[in-house]
Amino acid sequence: MGGPGPFVERMVILLTYYTVTLFLRWVGRVRVVGKEHIPSGGGVLFLANHISALDVFFLPWVIYGKFPQDRIYIIAKEELLEIPLIGWWLSKLRAFPIKRGKADLGAIRTIEEFIRNDKVLIFPEGTRSLDGKLGPGNRMVGRFIRAARPTVIPVGIKGTNGIVPVGKKFPRRGAEIEVVFGPPLELGDELAIENTKESSVRIVEKAMATISTHLDGSIEVADVLTKASGRD
Repeated sequence: MGGPGPFVERMVILLTYYTVTLFLRWVGRVRVVGKEHIPSGGGVLFLANHISALDVFFLPWVIYGKFPQDRIYIIAKEELLEIPLIGWWLSKLRAFPIKRGKADLGAIRTIEEFIRNDKVLIFPEGTRSLDGKLGPGNRMVGRFIRAARPTVIPVGIKGTNGIVPVGKKFPRRGAEIEVVFGPPLELGDELAIENTKESSVRIVEKAMATISTHLDGSIEVADVLTKASGRD
């Protein structure tokens, strides 16, 4: 599982897959919508909202369930990979660190190569939402898309924040989880804009607005667009 790579890496991915399977069976019910929109092969970028630390395990679990031999990279904030044991485990799950608020050109180029060749998961908000509401997207995600030109799949996640609610330490049963994979984004007009900054902002605006529709309109689209446009 997980395609070509070091033995330890592939074993950790396999072990995590079955652990998540058992955990979700114990926790509650999982509903996946739009799984047919997940393409095979590489050059695919998944953009999802982020409401629980479990999202980094749950989304790859869904994707590997359809294409077990594809490689998936997870773009994560650098602080996560610095946590003892958890950081090691995430690195074996192909989590790649990025420094928030810093222009790390080497990391940017590496991420763009991942996006061109494999499947990549990014949470464009950049951090977990504590209230479950969709936050603004980061313009850097638009720059990744503009440079690598992947197939972009918007994803809406609901219910994972109910497994371990804010302030709780242990998971609870009875959670209802839903993940919605939308069709590939049509970004021809946004990519045609010559100004890189404006193009990147418009790409992120469209992605966040589409993710919003997969959350049953729980966030105002206009609010998401305004925040994305104002973010440097």
